[in-house]
Amino acid sequence: MSSQPMNGEVAHAREWFERLFESGAEGVPFSFRYGGGASASSLKAWKCDIAKSTAGDGITTCRLSFRDPLASLECTCDATLYGDFPAVEWVIRFANHGNRATPIISDIQALDVTIPCEGESVRLHHANGSLCQIDDFAPHETVLGRNGAHRITTTGGRSSNGALPFFNLELGQSGVIGGIGWTGNWAASFERDGKGRVRVRAGMHTTHLRLFPGETIRSPRILLLFWDGESLYGQNLLRRFILAHHTPRPGGAPLDVPLSFAVWGENRAERQIAKARWFAEHDIPIDNFWIDAGWHGDGPFREKATVFNTNWGEHVGNWWPNKGNYSDGLAPIGEVARGLGMRFTLWFEPERVFRDTYFARKHPEWLLGPIGDNFLFNLGNPEARAALTDSISSVIAEGGITVYRQDFNMDPEPFWHAANVPDRIGITEIRHIEGLYAFWDALLERHQGLIIDNCSSGGRRIDLETISRSIPLWRSDYQCFPNFDPIGMQGQTQGLSLWVPLSTGCCDRPDTYAFRSSLLPGVVMATSVSGSDEPEGYRTPWDAYPVDWLRRMACEQQEVKKYATGDFYPLVSFSLKDDLWAAWQFDRSDLGEGAVVALRRQNSPFVRIEAPLRGLKADARYEVRSFDDGATAVQDGSDLLTRGIAVEIPEKPGSRLFVYRRLH
Repeated sequence: MSSQPMNGEVAHAREWFERLFESGAEGVPFSFRYGGGASASSLKAWKCDIAKSTAGDGITTCRLSFRDPLASLECTCDATLYGDFPAVEWVIRFANHGNRATPIISDIQALDVTIPCEGESVRLHHANGSLCQIDDFAPHETVLGRNGAHRITTTGGRSSNGALPFFNLELGQSGVIGGIGWTGNWAASFERDGKGRVRVRAGMHTTHLRLFPGETIRSPRILLLFWDGESLYGQNLLRRFILAHHTPRPGGAPLDVPLSFAVWGENRAERQIAKARWFAEHDIPIDNFWIDAGWHGDGPFREKATVFNTNWGEHVGNWWPNKGNYSDGLAPIGEVARGLGMRFTLWFEPERVFRDTYFARKHPEWLLGPIGDNFLFNLGNPEARAALTDSISSVIAEGGITVYRQDFNMDPEPFWHAANVPDRIGITEIRHIEGLYAFWDALLERHQGLIIDNCSSGGRRIDLETISRSIPLWRSDYQCFPNFDPIGMQGQTQGLSLWVPLSTGCCDRPDTYAFRSSLLPGVVMATSVSGSDEPEGYRTPWDAYPVDWLRRMACEQQEVKKYATGDFYPLVSFSLKDDLWAAWQFDRSDLGEGAVVALRRQNSPFVRIEAPLRGLKADARYEVRSFDDGATAVQDGSDLLTRGIAVEIPEKPGSRLFVYRRLH
């Protein structure tokens, strides 16, 4: 199965684009209410301008502008048709060009389309978001019967808090994948009417607002990608599209997923430097040194500090290195990391401001709240956002930070609701999310080559807009807690990889099964997130890490990580039960190569499986190599596609890793 788009799919997307974006008010794929009336009626009476252009890269853009002649409200839809994928996306904006407030604009649905569905089979594929649980990103399939309906939504104001903002509507032998680019609250509904149609709607939870003179707001970004064949083909088409058009390119180059080593921030600078140097001294190819929370503010230094036994959260809002343990700031660490060829990651949580910290004392007018001990930094305030950008940017520049890690450990929704007034419901959320994008874009512009790590309590802000600017290097806080089950990492890889190509799992113990449970696209090695370093006589990042084992695992990751940008195939059905196996394949058809990870869980009675592979050429021959015993074998592609790789794992839990390459 190839995941290259077919001509019929591209033609379908073009026909859809032309029908909905080049015909004026007839059938536009969004809706809203204006002054109590439905937009389907209102827009027909408004002046409509259509401007279309095609770029040299095959991308076609179309701007629809509707103007209310009575109230000077303009509704603009900027749509894009991609030339290399059967994909269409758009953003809506509303602008008040008049001298008085508009009538109420409400129930803005950035996506509102009716899709034909012939036959009986309509299946909705979707996934959990992150809630710090073992089933984070677990996939779901919901069958829509005649007159069936389903709704998926996030909660709390973070875009993947509970549900991932993507869906795949399978309509027999074809389908459409949707993506929602909004980093706040969103909801999507699917209603089958019994007449061969499915109505799909998506937008913010609640919009009911007037626009003041000169005001402009935007909607969530919407992506639709059309596919023919089987749903897994559609998922891989989405992966390729996101890698091509919605993945950061720091310094203009493809994003290289790092192998990271994460340490707690409340430690002595000399110890942090010793950790970074230790890897080079032992020829271990770690390429990202990561300092997490605890480095900032003015609290007294505590030996053996961890995430659980210190008051690091009381210092969010004080964004300067703690002089008690970083007397010379962070620059010496950045210099060492740069000299070792490592990236340098530093943790921040700029949107949460604890009481009595700098911004709470000096600029309470820039904050929303408090609720309890916390304020929300108001990113919708341009003056406040400019000051925050300067503050964070100065730390990045002085410390030589190359990976800016943004956390967010509270729900913003209560702060937004508290700021609402009856005729401006939704405006505070809109301004905050617009401000978040502007803040990130400013950091990326100021610091060329900067990578943004999007954390937000671990994987709770993954959407089309954030993955265009960042990568989730810490995709779930499930891994924060000691002795977490590696099955959680397996499930995250299997679930999230269907929608988002690049992320990293976590390994916190010297165990090959645990490491490979996190393998591909990337791995974070962590020690003192839940445990502590020895304060004296420090030599190794963790005494329990055997050096040879750590070097071998790091080399494995560095060798196979190139396959993470290929197509993804689960080789066994998704399950989190501990008496089964997990197995997946990443295939780089452009290279004729790939990797297979197989994991026997702790209570599985099965010693052996045969896993048929996907995406290979039946008439080719392949060399298959095992990382565990170095054995190689040559097999026909047809054999690998039907019988597959025979994997035997006597120990439980246990793992095996294979790579293959096509012979020419």
